[in-house]
Amino acid sequence: MILVAIALTANVMMAQKMDRTNAYNYNRNGQYAKAVESIEKCVNHEGFLGMKPKDQAQAWLYRGMIYLNVQQDAELAAQYPNALDLAYESLTKCIKADEGYTKDNAQDIYQRIGAIAVKYFQAGVENFNNEVYPEAAVNFRKSYDISLSGTAPDTSALINAALAYQRGAMYQEALANYQDLKSLGYNKVDLYKNIAACYIGMNDDENALAAIQTGLEKFPGDQSMIIEKVNLYLKQGNGEAAIADLNQLHDMDPNNASILFILGTIFGDDSHEIFDAEKAIQYYNQALEVNPEFYDADYNLAALYVNLSNKKNAEANEITGFSKKEIERYDALVKEGNDYLEAGLPHAERAFNAQPSKELGQVLKSIYVRLKMMDESKALEQRLQEL
Repeated sequence: MILVAIALTANVMMAQKMDRTNAYNYNRNGQYAKAVESIEKCVNHEGFLGMKPKDQAQAWLYRGMIYLNVQQDAELAAQYPNALDLAYESLTKCIKADEGYTKDNAQDIYQRIGAIAVKYFQAGVENFNNEVYPEAAVNFRKSYDISLSGTAPDTSALINAALAYQRGAMYQEALANYQDLKSLGYNKVDLYKNIAACYIGMNDDENALAAIQTGLEKFPGDQSMIIEKVNLYLKQGNGEAAIADLNQLHDMDPNNASILFILGTIFGDDSHEIFDAEKAIQYYNQALEVNPEFYDADYNLAALYVNLSNKKNAEANEITGFSKKEIERYDALVKEGNDYLEAGLPHAERAFNAQPSKELGQVLKSIYVRLKMMDESKALEQRLQEL
């Protein structure tokens, strides 16, 4: 009976080795479907664990090689959508099975592991470009995790995984990946900007500001970080807090019309205590000096002057007496209002000519009427009918 058992065991081992050999040959000949069938018979046989560790390791290596080839065959890849996972699983099992075999075949094993990482990275790029961000993140993260078994972690895969999670509004996952980057010693300004963006996406302005402040501590005076801080303040409607940073940005980039425009909008907002029409006008005009075709600056200046004029007219209409002093006061206020209209007129005209609209046209027409420019008003009415 013992002899029979030994004979049966030997036959089983021979059969498994034959399956392994067949799998190798089928794979070499491009018969990947048959290679899969043979290698699965080998590794899933109940007697597989009875094989020598070195023989097991060789079987796992063959299995990894086969599934890598399956992944590149369009028809078979559809049948085995997890072929890359199976390839990586096989190679890791090969490493664990026998240390000596791994050492002797290190190049074959780790070269293929590197190839798998590259394929996951490429899949992530394709997903990302197609805006399938959750799948892109998973593939980039797999690429990174696989790179850990090599000589150095692939930080580019980890960066892309975090960005994909962020684009997919999966902010907690993105933050976890950014934290992994920090633990690797990654220390670039974009890291803190992206961490802040994640917190902003989560409506957590407190942590967003903390991330920005940390970034500014590590990169003092970095223009992009200051811009992030300004944008956060503006998002909160806290323009006053942004003024110092905007002035710093202006010193760094004096020919940036957008910075001057933002300062104009902050001081030109009459719903806040910081409202200062003169400063707003000054900043808007400076923005136009830098960029004479800045539509928004012209539009806002026109609107500001009209509002200032309306306030003067409203103040004049509150005068009810007919004394000489009251009449003089009334006339002075009306004149001030008209002076504002005259100052705003060229800006309203430029804005309308740049981007004609009925709404802006009506504002411009009201200026013409109040300034008794009836010919201009009639010509404008004709243009408005054509819009």
